[in-house]
Amino acid sequence: EARRNLQQDGGEMNRYIVRHGEAEAGNNDVARMLTDRGRIEVGSVAAAMSQRGAVVSQIRHSGRARAQETAEIFAGVLTPSAGVIATPGIHPEDPVDPIALSLYGERDSFMLVGHLPFIARLVGLLTVGDANRAPVNFSTATIACLQGEDSQWELVWTESPG
Repeated sequence: EARRNLQQDGGEMNRYIVRHGEAEAGNNDVARMLTDRGRIEVGSVAAAMSQRGAVVSQIRHSGRARAQETAEIFAGVLTPSAGVIATPGIHPEDPVDPIALSLYGERDSFMLVGHLPFIARLVGLLTVGDANRAPVNFSTATIACLQGEDSQWELVWTESPG
């Protein structure tokens, strides 16, 4: 029961780390949009997140089309008070240390929508101290809820489509 209570955002500082939904194939990686299946999967995960009582103040994404579209679907369900913004430094091959350090001192719960391998490396660094040891298999539209502050983060739950 205590674990169930942690699944709701009762004032805790949560970070929701999300891999974008399934994207169309194509050569222009920046412009690839979600597939119909990707939109459906993201919508189902967003609904499940809402049922958990999750609250986010802001949704940040990489600026790539599929991440932005994923962020906007989540925003339609979660209505973040500070909106949806593109954030530099969270592209697939970007180093994770600068983003991990930027979390220090942040006191609002937010969502970060990005790409592999970046998000897996970030979650590994935050939870086990090793960017090469991700505790989550980030299939498309998967979300990981981390709870804590500064350098002390715990993986509380994950949600995947289906």
